[in-house]
Amino acid sequence: MSRSRAGARHGRARALLALLLAAASFLPAGGAAARTAPPPAGEPAPTPAQSLPIPAALPRVRAASFLLADAATGQTLLARAPSTARPMASTTKVMTALLAIEQLDLDRQVRIGPGPAAVGEESLKLRAGERLTVRELLEGLLIKSANDAAVALAEAVDGSQAAFVRRMNARARTLGLRATHYVTPHGLDRPGHATSARDLGRLWSGAMRLPAFRALVATPAAQLPGPPATRRFRTTDQLLGSYPWTLGGKTGFTNLAGRCLVASAERGGRRLVAVALGSTDAFSDVRALFEYGFTAFVRARLAQAGQTVAAPGGAALTVTTTVDALVRPEQLGQLGVEPGAAAPDGTARRLRLLAGGRPVATLAVGPAAPGATAQPLRARPLPPRSVPPVIDPFMAPAAGR
Repeated sequence: MSRSRAGARHGRARALLALLLAAASFLPAGGAAARTAPPPAGEPAPTPAQSLPIPAALPRVRAASFLLADAATGQTLLARAPSTARPMASTTKVMTALLAIEQLDLDRQVRIGPGPAAVGEESLKLRAGERLTVRELLEGLLIKSANDAAVALAEAVDGSQAAFVRRMNARARTLGLRATHYVTPHGLDRPGHATSARDLGRLWSGAMRLPAFRALVATPAAQLPGPPATRRFRTTDQLLGSYPWTLGGKTGFTNLAGRCLVASAERGGRRLVAVALGSTDAFSDVRALFEYGFTAFVRARLAQAGQTVAAPGGAALTVTTTVDALVRPEQLGQLGVEPGAAAPDGTARRLRLLAGGRPVATLAVGPAAPGATAQPLRARPLPPRSVPPVIDPFMAPAAGR
């Protein structure tokens, strides 16, 4: 063997050793002592170091705006311009379906009027006078993404598209969708018709709590009666057949909106929500986001109810609610805190928790008992498949990308 080849092999060996040492540096501070010492009372035992994920590179995402979140807690894991209003295309139909499911009996027969046939583009080719059930129209809406089905459902709920759109916007305000405004029930480009990745994630999360909605977006194909012939179609959500952990999704595309997708996936006891708006390949974007969310994070206990902590300024406070979050391995260990909002009477407040200098959760605290000693906050890994003890409002504010 030549000296140059031997040197190259030794160089690769040294590089591999350096990579392994770098990965080891992301484990919790304290090394073996941290794994053998018993945890404080009420806190979980640490996860063995070998079960922690190796830090993953950030995924390549083409979308102009995107968001990845933990569906259980609403924690934002990764985002780009998540609050920016953008055209939403047929992801509009998530709100249309949500309202139709809430307002209508799924077995009700709907007589199709002249409105659906006038909308154009993707459609079931509905004819005035024919009858379909609400369930069948929802299949056309969410599986085929038919615009005429959206109009038929809007008219079935409120008698006209205009009245239904008013209902859509009222519901958006109720849900706190601050960047969302609807102009149509179907999503074809119109001035002012827009949402944000965070708003769409919150809306999707609410819709996925409805069994009928979950079943529809998880359906790969459907068929509806004519005339003149049976209508057969497959889902527009390519992830449903290609990414085995997909629970369902809703696609969208117009020239102005680009490729859009909101979807849920579940693996290893972890459920995630991903949104991509304004992409050239939303399926690849969302798949990459899901893989990052499933492989790059460990669930950790950030604070235990009853624990006494020091607020900024040194005041002792008592944690009122146990807080878990997903963190990257390098974020395990000592946590920082920032001031949160004080209660009107000054007796309770919220602190913002920082892991590795980035916000990861908020912490509800109250006055500590006299003489209580504050303990440092540390992010401690939980066993695999751990489920958060408290389900928080979806899309709680967190750091974006």
